[in-house]
Amino acid sequence: MEKAYAQALWVMVEKGRTPHEAVAALKRMLEARGRASLFPKIGRAFARLAAKEASKNSFTLTVARQKDAQKAVKEVEKVLTDLKIGETDLYEEVDESLIGGWRLQGRGLLIDNSWKSALLSIYNRATSHV
Repeated sequence: MEKAYAQALWVMVEKGRTPHEAVAALKRMLEARGRASLFPKIGRAFARLAAKEASKNSFTLTVARQKDAQKAVKEVEKVLTDLKIGETDLYEEVDESLIGGWRLQGRGLLIDNSWKSALLSIYNRATSHV
């Protein structure tokens, strides 16, 4: 039930109400129907919905070291242009286990240009029994 209320709140904001107005209207309605105890659950459901919507247009760029980020961003922008992916949000994070290079993940896409991936590939080919 809280998912339906969270979705309704999302629609109100999309249709032009300010977030404050939408939440106040929802709160008044819940109190009038004796369902005010659902408010915290609706808040959590709304947060999940907002995260899901935000991830639809975002990518996460993972680099091995912070100093590699600038070069990786340039390479990723070229990749996104080649894939004809327009305006998107790009979030950066550091994962030292990558050793070097970068990984781009989002919208059901994974591009792994990390040294870790290349080294694992070499290892697997060298140790496989053919």
